Amino acid sequence: MELCSLRAELRSAGVFEHREARSWGKLGLMAAALAGCLVGIATWGVVAAIALVPVAGVLCTSIAMCGHEGSHKSFSGSSWRNALLVHLVFPVFSGLGSLYWHNKHDRLHHGHPNVEGMDPDIKPFPFVSSLGDHQRCNRGARWFQRNFQRYAFWPMSMLMTMGMRRSSIVYLCSHARTRGIDRAWLVDVACIAAHYTCWIVLPMIVWGPGAALLTYAAIWSVVGICLALVFAPAHIGLPVVNDQHRDWLHQIETTRNLELPRVVSMFFIGLDYQIEHHLFPKIPHMNLPKAAAITRAWCARARMPYLSEPYLHALGDATRFIRDAWTREAISPVDMREALRATVLG
Repeated sequence: MELCSLRAELRSAGVFEHREARSWGKLGLMAAALAGCLVGIATWGVVAAIALVPVAGVLCTSIAMCGHEGSHKSFSGSSWRNALLVHLVFPVFSGLGSLYWHNKHDRLHHGHPNVEGMDPDIKPFPFVSSLGDHQRCNRGARWFQRNFQRYAFWPMSMLMTMGMRRSSIVYLCSHARTRGIDRAWLVDVACIAAHYTCWIVLPMIVWGPGAALLTYAAIWSVVGICLALVFAPAHIGLPVVNDQHRDWLHQIETTRNLELPRVVSMFFIGLDYQIEHHLFPKIPHMNLPKAAAITRAWCARARMPYLSEPYLHALGDATRFIRDAWTREAISPVDMREALRATVLG
């Protein structure tokens, strides 16, 4: 069966229709709740921070993932409002350049999921998911992977946002050297400057350097953990390939859905429906549950793999895989396709 038949079925079900008003409302509620957390921390200090920092971290993660939806143009039917959301949420709110995110996520990850040497999401520095990527690293990184990858992945996920911000700045410098300073570059730099002004400089003036920096570091450390909890189970643990089939089926073969309680799924902003998101990234996240039911039935009729697992099972699989992933050789996409069909379809 061709993907166009699934697309037609999904389109007739209305899942490509935007839910912009509801999405703005959801984003506004989360922003208001985050503001409440920050006011509570500022008012009541350390005791309040113990309870509110984790909540603020979860809210920051979900707000950031709304920007991810804008990047895929699934948030709004307006290109201008999608771009506005991306810049408000990524460089201004999260300190992450939109140019970097577009290259890292939209182009490399979505274009080459689980492909060795191409997909950045399966090799979050200093970790790797294959022997080939391990061998491409410098001596210090290889030593770290051999000795500490088994233990350090989840604790070091607290540093993920800091690492992504660093990579974002490096990417902006590279962009300026290779493509020049254009309007998009200037907007990114201005927005990132606004991020540090609003998150660090102004709070330092009001509450002092110690309190401001500690609060910022604590909240975004929680965000790092939450991002790892969202992205790792969706891909890590599935086969890593040394090349890819240039077809849409590759997206299904290297992705799995995560089965979650509805109240938890609400904070994933659609990223628990990874199969549908990878096949049709322009489907708004509020329509993905409906799209998933249609896609699962379509795959069953076509006798195609459709991996959907309870979240904790997928999380355990990802954790076990990453421990010694640096020893695993990537397989050929042909072998992956044959093995997956034999395993899933019988």
